[in-house]
Amino acid sequence: MTQPVFRKDNAFFSVLLVLFSLYAAIFISRTSFVIDGERYFSLFDDAMVSMRYARNLAGGHGLVMNPGERVEGITNPLWTLYMAAVHLLPVPQPKISLVIQITAAFCLVLNLFFVRSLALLISGNRPPVAIAAVFLTAFYLPLINWSLQGMEVCLLTPLLSCITVRVLRALRENRVPVETYILLGIGTLIRIDMAVPLCGVWLFLLAFGGKDRRKRNLLWGVIVLFIFLGGQTLFRVLYYGDPLPNTYYLKMTGYPLFLRIARGVTVWWAFIWNMNLLLVLVPVAALVLSGDRRTWLPGLLIALQMLYSMYVGGDAWEDWKGSNRYISIIMPQFFILFMWGLFLIKERLGTLVTGHLSSREKKGGKSPELSKNREGAYRGILSFLFFAIVILAFVRFNSNSGSLTLKGMAFIVPPPHVENNKTMVERALVIKQITTPDARIAVTWAGAIPYFSERYTVDILGKTDRTVAHMKMRTPSGPGKYTYFLPGHLKYDYAYSIGRQEPDAVLQFWGDLHEADPYIAGKYVRLDVGSLWFYIRAGSKSIRWELFGTGDPQ
Repeated sequence: MTQPVFRKDNAFFSVLLVLFSLYAAIFISRTSFVIDGERYFSLFDDAMVSMRYARNLAGGHGLVMNPGERVEGITNPLWTLYMAAVHLLPVPQPKISLVIQITAAFCLVLNLFFVRSLALLISGNRPPVAIAAVFLTAFYLPLINWSLQGMEVCLLTPLLSCITVRVLRALRENRVPVETYILLGIGTLIRIDMAVPLCGVWLFLLAFGGKDRRKRNLLWGVIVLFIFLGGQTLFRVLYYGDPLPNTYYLKMTGYPLFLRIARGVTVWWAFIWNMNLLLVLVPVAALVLSGDRRTWLPGLLIALQMLYSMYVGGDAWEDWKGSNRYISIIMPQFFILFMWGLFLIKERLGTLVTGHLSSREKKGGKSPELSKNREGAYRGILSFLFFAIVILAFVRFNSNSGSLTLKGMAFIVPPPHVENNKTMVERALVIKQITTPDARIAVTWAGAIPYFSERYTVDILGKTDRTVAHMKMRTPSGPGKYTYFLPGHLKYDYAYSIGRQEPDAVLQFWGDLHEADPYIAGKYVRLDVGSLWFYIRAGSKSIRWELFGTGDPQ
């Protein structure tokens, strides 16, 4: 039976919960902005794509980007369904994203409870390990940013922490964790690549769940894979006409596998190096020194998520240098192993120092009381170094770049992409004003602009366009091709998106702008509204030309 946690540690945990809640509230407020006297809340643009799907579903148009076109440009169906439910609330459009952000903050608070439980379970009920792990998790800026800007990271992180806790408890109780398999299946509905940790947990239970329970573990793994992955695949085929999300074809096809993995390894190494290699090796010490298989499960899950990130070529936002969306969900377990490894190193050093002092003082005939005093002094020094390294690690883990750095944490600079979010919403509001509801607009940021403009959208980069997603990616030449891979941003064709689809307005371009010239010149006119520009198709009946004091240029 584990020992009870002291009240003092409960107090520390409560303080961390309050501090994090306050910090999350400030962070959310910092992501908002004011346009024409109205305060707007907008999520990260990828999350706003899900919001567009959610609003269409809530409005009776189906789980689609554009009514009447069934293309699965999302990879987070359950999170999008929740967003759709939020759209049924009497909340004005500028504030709906705030509800999602508050939900995300609640999920991160819940995760801290699971982190504490898991840290106590792995460390044999050592409160310093648990409190420090909670601290590192609560104020890890990449996790905060991805979650509070609306990504499903906020759901997957506590889910994965909870699953690990329940698996380890099931091992202790010598039972098959049926509820864990169900949770893992639900996780694939939140995001399909949760199949990676599902397989990791399944293999762990097959190996260490007991020989007498191996058949049941095997059966439950097969059942979950069949029901959840098979079920959603069948739904995709019937509803969208594809067995996989459109984003799979966009990001994973039409590019050499070796080059994709090379970029994935490159950005992973940059992430590891930026955190400090010595600090990264501390969790490995936990695996080696503890000799406890309870540490193997989080170790396995961390390794699998990092390997998966390498396989898919990393994320499109690696220039932030913090953990990307694939790795962020497992970072709390990394912090737990880090703290447990650090604690074990401290204890081993303490034992070595004590043994050395005892041996010397016995030879010198010194009093036992003097030996205890010196031992206490040395242990005090080790404890001080322990907490100093925790603070150093906190600083190092959050020393990324740009907004995801200590300046961002201190709100000296705004959170990532907030200024871009504001510009996108401004563009959306202007285009909504100068076009009729039947207008078609072309964009590269397919989230906030379509959502706030409420216009049919031509997605130049193909996240919600099946034709673009099945094209070949543009492969750069020279040595840069090993690191340039940019998932979801290497397929576009202006001949198709502008020449064939003839949008009424083009709001953004991508790549070499000269490629668009043949489809813009003589067919579109440029309009400048304040600091914003738009290319409007001449002769379009979906443009409110009268607002500009001119007739329709034919």
